[in-house]
Amino acid sequence: MQDVKKNQISDETEQYVPVENGSNLYLTIDLTIQQIVEKYLKQAVEENSCSGGGNVIVMNPQNGEILGMATYPNYNLNDPYAVEPTGAKDIWETYTTEQKTEAYHKLWLNKSVSQLYEPGSTFKIITSAIALEENLVQTDTEGDFMCTGSYQVEDYDIHCWRAEPHGSQNLRQALCNSCNPAFMQLGQRIGASTLYKYYEAFGLFDSIGSDIAKTYDSVFHKLENVGKVELATISFGQRFEISPLQLATAVSSVVNNGKLVEPKIVKQIENSDTGVIEMEENKEVRQIVSKETSEKIKNMMQSVVVEGTGKRAAVQGYTIGGKSGTSEPMSGNEEAGYVASFIAISPIENTQVVVLTVLYDPEGETYQGGQTAGPVAANILSEVLPYLGINKDGENVTTKEKTTVTVPNISSKTVASAKQILQEYGFNVNVNIKESENTSIVTDQMPKPGTVLEKGADIYLYTAENDNRISVQVPTLTGLTITEARQKLKANKLNIKIEGEDGNVVSQEPQAEKSVEEGTVINVVIQKEKES
Repeated sequence: MQDVKKNQISDETEQYVPVENGSNLYLTIDLTIQQIVEKYLKQAVEENSCSGGGNVIVMNPQNGEILGMATYPNYNLNDPYAVEPTGAKDIWETYTTEQKTEAYHKLWLNKSVSQLYEPGSTFKIITSAIALEENLVQTDTEGDFMCTGSYQVEDYDIHCWRAEPHGSQNLRQALCNSCNPAFMQLGQRIGASTLYKYYEAFGLFDSIGSDIAKTYDSVFHKLENVGKVELATISFGQRFEISPLQLATAVSSVVNNGKLVEPKIVKQIENSDTGVIEMEENKEVRQIVSKETSEKIKNMMQSVVVEGTGKRAAVQGYTIGGKSGTSEPMSGNEEAGYVASFIAISPIENTQVVVLTVLYDPEGETYQGGQTAGPVAANILSEVLPYLGINKDGENVTTKEKTTVTVPNISSKTVASAKQILQEYGFNVNVNIKESENTSIVTDQMPKPGTVLEKGADIYLYTAENDNRISVQVPTLTGLTITEARQKLKANKLNIKIEGEDGNVVSQEPQAEKSVEEGTVINVVIQKEKES
């Protein structure tokens, strides 16, 4: 063996490293959802003549899983130079090599992760959540805000997006109307230091971690440089920049009972030699706002879609919440154009899906987010929700195949991994430990593996350090409807198994007043009363 100068290289330190098979990587991306997202994003960018393209994120707010993520225009990884970047086709031949290289680099970016933008009025969700959590506002206090068409801040007259004043409003109306003056007034109540405290809690000052490619750092004014004008503009989502993924994650935390969960794109890693699967654990970062605040925000977001600027995001038969956004370019950078966006959630209760759509420089009939990006969210949700098995309002799933699940064996797994697996099966998990969930090992569970339970049933986990079983008394169920029996057992930390199709409870096992371990399955028989 020789070096570049043809000198002999000694092989005394040479080591042989045997080849190893790589691991199999499974993503959270769902192929069907990804195809749905790409289809409607391409359609929207082309129909609205978006010279800057667009991007969409579909995310499960409860576990941080990214189910779909797309950027358009896209390109073939095997032939990345085959597509001329959008907005440069007419002048491409006049570009220098350096300009072409820069244009390609922008084309190859994942806009959802690696491009910053001003979120505009979609950010009013965050401002509203902070104000509600700080008890500075209520959702429906009449006359709480006044819009005369603009708002005077120092020497600046900052206009609302609509020429006609909104007049007197409460917070719900201000969010439905996307009224800038109302949110400037709200920002003054909150104050810059409190806003920044929550921005940090939401992770808006940090690059998104986890297994997703590193994002660029967000761009905010330094707190000490935030004056009255800066406070006014950040309150309605302008004059700072974050990534779309940061916004989707922050809004997901608001609608996930206030809990921030780190986004992830890797679901599990499989050892290709042994078949051992390592689940990527959900990373719950912190509680930011209360469940009560979360419920209020979701309720107001539903009002935005029912009666506000988000009407075009409605999907028949489903409860949809959302917020539109339209951010204007900064002075001196007018060629960048407007950014139209819409963030949608569904269903309102127990939210399972968050969809963020961002369209850059739409040059069609309108550049308003509710009218351009709102329909994209509606189209995506109209296919994604049925695909995920989320029922339309008023529809009940009655087949046992859809409502029952067999309890898996999660012993010898970490508590964190066991919780994730059980939650993905549709169970509620109860565990009380002082040690870290990432290191504590599950030694037992109740009910036992192999038990067939309804989705939403409670599973109790135990570790060697914490095996404190609690006994509860079985209530009397005879004569109750099945709904009443479920509720009564749930309140007593017990599960139910039903025999029969309709009627009231005629028998139960174990019997009433017997002491059993919490999580025990109570078998009930239901039948209709015989006609005489």
